[in-house]
Amino acid sequence: MTKTNVKNLHSEVPNEEAIDSENHYKGWPNAAGFDVRGDTRTKIELPISGHFPNYVAGSLYRTGPGQSKVPLANKGQDFVISHWFDGFTTIHKFDLAPGDKGRCSRATYSSYNQTDELIENVRKTGKIDDITFAQKRDPCDSLYKKLKTVFRPSSSPPGAHKENIGVDFRETLPTEADKTDHNGRRLLTVVSDATVAKQFDADTLEPLGVTDQHHIHKDLTGPLSAAHASHDPETGDIFNYNLAFGPKSSTYRIFCASPTTGEVEVLATLSGYDIRGAYIHSLLLTDSFVILCIWPAYFRHHGASLLWERNMLDAIQPWSKHPEDPANRATWLVVDGRQGRGLVGKFQSPPFFCFHTVNAWEQPSIGDPTSVDLVCELFQFDNTDIMHQLYLKNLVSNAPGAHNLPMERSFEHAGLARYKLKYVPLSGKVKLPEFPSQFPKAENIMYIPSPQSGDLPRINPSYSLKPHRYVWAVCDRGKSSFVDGIVKTDTHMQTCTYWEKEKHTPGEPIFIPNPDGNTEDDGVILCVVLNGETGNCYLLCLDAQNMTEMGHVEFGAAIGFGFHGKHVAASRT
Repeated sequence: MTKTNVKNLHSEVPNEEAIDSENHYKGWPNAAGFDVRGDTRTKIELPISGHFPNYVAGSLYRTGPGQSKVPLANKGQDFVISHWFDGFTTIHKFDLAPGDKGRCSRATYSSYNQTDELIENVRKTGKIDDITFAQKRDPCDSLYKKLKTVFRPSSSPPGAHKENIGVDFRETLPTEADKTDHNGRRLLTVVSDATVAKQFDADTLEPLGVTDQHHIHKDLTGPLSAAHASHDPETGDIFNYNLAFGPKSSTYRIFCASPTTGEVEVLATLSGYDIRGAYIHSLLLTDSFVILCIWPAYFRHHGASLLWERNMLDAIQPWSKHPEDPANRATWLVVDGRQGRGLVGKFQSPPFFCFHTVNAWEQPSIGDPTSVDLVCELFQFDNTDIMHQLYLKNLVSNAPGAHNLPMERSFEHAGLARYKLKYVPLSGKVKLPEFPSQFPKAENIMYIPSPQSGDLPRINPSYSLKPHRYVWAVCDRGKSSFVDGIVKTDTHMQTCTYWEKEKHTPGEPIFIPNPDGNTEDDGVILCVVLNGETGNCYLLCLDAQNMTEMGHVEFGAAIGFGFHGKHVAASRT
């Protein structure tokens, strides 16, 4: 494939300071993946090397940051995105067609920049007015300017090409489809930690509409939610929370939404002095319960700090270092997901921070047939430092910050953890403890430290809400300024297997099970990888059992380091 096949794919390194194009952190280049301009809206065919089994035929969607620098109009300088999470979203799609001999015969690629209007507005004005995750604001802004920004209404209504929404995918709800002008086209939805969601054309990737949780239920009025909703694998129901702020307290509404019927039910409304508004990226689900863990990433001043800071990270309270601080804990809230009993359990554990939960399931409680124990698995960090380390000045391999990384990085104090919440009643009324000191403990029953485990975790989806053995994730062993391999963690043996290739940076691994397989790890891993030496990306197919390459699809340009992906089997397209 020649570069003429690709529309405006030009890579630069985003950074406020001068960069050294030769001096990459530990000789591992990754700069090409952090500022990718343009998109490829017409599908292009790509060569397949090796083989992809026919059961992966279908579409692999990827979402995340693309462009991170915008040349300003008539100023000779760039607007620069500060934090990886705030890059301008591009959605990517690899289509794999089934062929003879059990192997995919054809691969195509397309992508679509989701924020053309926002980028153009930034080009003209040199700023982003909306609340972001961590974008640094002009320190020269006066108090008057900041107050004016806080209280000034949005200059324009939300638009499909304006809203920067691009963390994870989910199915589109009927109410959202009704409010989106799609003319019968099949929709997918992309979401973030805010309650807005964007619908896009599943074939062309064109952004088509923006909705809010208030559109699906009148009581879901808060601004924040989990980017990663939990899904019932049998019914397809979506479980999430909506977080609303008030002058004296914060309120979580746990709800269930059906993509089939469109019905939305609020399962519990949670507030009180012991329930604080926090940045919670994901939650947990079992057959009967929804589990919300409130780790101490609390928003200051009941969320009012968001209006002042204009970004989420600076609005979060600094991590407490004092073991006697009452805020220095994680609070686990268990909500009945089936019988309408609301809150049925409160637990407490030592503090930690988490982006991504992995799985949860129920098992019989010893000596009590009326209760179950809930096993909750997640990848945890000791504190919130990881969010600060994800500024681009630290991640881009030839930026000054990459060479000044602290000796102890966040992944050195992280690991795959399991907690057990014991004796949760399956039915009947529940009397909850009144004070946090009375909460039963969430017992830590497993911990596999990084880099024997990693973040962006995925499992065999057939084991969702069931006990499982294997987790695939990206790992950070300190070889690069970002991530440096894929790790398969065996939770039974507490061992691991790596895929690694020097100077090749992988994204999230997505497990596709072999429909004829007999074991949990019988399947393949699909992953987009940047070759740091060439600056080009490829789609990698690994044998999930032994972590060896089966095949790859070369793409003659960079693809931005994204967050998450979704595989849609060919039978559904």
